[in-house]
Amino acid sequence: MSLSLCASSVANTGELACDKSRGVLRKLFIFNGSVAEADYTDGDELLAKLVEYAKLSKSAANKVFPINEAQDIVDSSEANKEGTLGLGFKAVLIEGKPGYTVKVFGGADLLKRLRQFNNQTVRVLEYDANTAIWGTKVGTAFKGFQAKLFFTGNKLATGQNVEEGVITFSLSILSTSEYFDNAYYAEVDGNIEDVVGLLDVNMALVSNASNVHQISMKIPGSSLLGDYNIGTDFGTAIAALAASFSATIGGAAMTITSITYNSTLQTLEVTYNSGTYSGGSGTIVLNPPTPAQLDAGDVTGVELLSVSYAKP
Repeated sequence: MSLSLCASSVANTGELACDKSRGVLRKLFIFNGSVAEADYTDGDELLAKLVEYAKLSKSAANKVFPINEAQDIVDSSEANKEGTLGLGFKAVLIEGKPGYTVKVFGGADLLKRLRQFNNQTVRVLEYDANTAIWGTKVGTAFKGFQAKLFFTGNKLATGQNVEEGVITFSLSILSTSEYFDNAYYAEVDGNIEDVVGLLDVNMALVSNASNVHQISMKIPGSSLLGDYNIGTDFGTAIAALAASFSATIGGAAMTITSITYNSTLQTLEVTYNSGTYSGGSGTIVLNPPTPAQLDAGDVTGVELLSVSYAKP
């Protein structure tokens, strides 16, 4: 009997027909959450979960943040570190970590939002040209690969290359064992563009007459002329979701009597219960519907953020 550890330390080298390999990157998703085994019985069920998670609040653990489609990708992986002996033997001492430089289209506002992820440790899912979503597994849960991102752009165009409206980011993978030895994929047939990014919408007090408060809804941006007011687009639809709003004053619950859209001011006209308003003091907090509730009410692509302000 031969002495061997191969049975426990290696694998057979047969190959399944149509074995899958990564294709050209199309989209990247920042995803620090996980998908339970029961929710990825097939690729389209996994895609449906990612669509659902993209509509979560940005504070949710399973939130998905999509990045625009890749227009250019360069392999910038670190080379393996090799060692040699005097008589010519060479071996790989440390495997170089994978890395890529990717270009996507996007403007100054999007760049500002993406740069908030710079140098943060995140997890990412890859979607390739073979319509496969790639990630890793922790236990039975499907997760993204550990990575760091760094976004740059919005420099003056030189006219020598396609530069205007191009955002460049570096993707640095942190674990070779995750990325190579524990990579898993699911092929999807559905539309990956259904996984959409949301825009933050800030609410703010504009004016009030006693317990009737005018609340603006604006997307912050780079325009010197002011932020973008979503009232014309969604004001009426958001007001129709009045039952999904809540409010407190000084930490105590405060009833909202009604919410209507004021088309003249392009604001939400929020009327608080006169009794609890007059009897309360301190900070007022107005909590809006969740992104999923907004989406169900045909208010798509945005997340309304809670607003806090001192009682006028």
